[in-house]
Amino acid sequence: MLAVKGKKVLVVYYSKAGNTERVAKDVASALHADIEKLIDKKNRNGLWAFFGAGRDAMKKNRTGLEPLQKDPANYDLVVLGTPVWAGNITPAIRTYLDMNRDKLKNTAYIITSGSTPAEKVIPSCEELAGKKPMAYAGFTAEELKDEKLYREKLAGFIEKLKK
Repeated sequence: MLAVKGKKVLVVYYSKAGNTERVAKDVASALHADIEKLIDKKNRNGLWAFFGAGRDAMKKNRTGLEPLQKDPANYDLVVLGTPVWAGNITPAIRTYLDMNRDKLKNTAYIITSGSTPAEKVIPSCEELAGKKPMAYAGFTAEELKDEKLYREKLAGFIEKLKK
């Protein structure tokens, strides 16, 4: 496995609309990293589920996850990707961080949102992981639509991780 300065990297993400998945796959490809998609056992489809998801995120609830395939203890860096729901990280990422806090050597974050700045949710990520991230990047809906801006921001994030 070729990765950041010879380190093993795992990209773990949760994505409902596909935006976080897009960024996570691009990061994993650029870093030659392994990748794992979190599957929330709770049904998040439909209007009522949408409101429930926002409520779960606001209340900082955990959720059930399908069994994980990769052990984060086997990686030097875990890059976590999450959308922002109601100004918070998703229950799936919250659960993952809670379950794996002691296994994480280094972290970095991909935050996708309508307009919420990544800086708003990074403190809760730091608290849950018990450590400051090596880097993080936020991608708003507008930035995800502008291919040139997206590629520039993605390249900047990748460079931070390679240093």
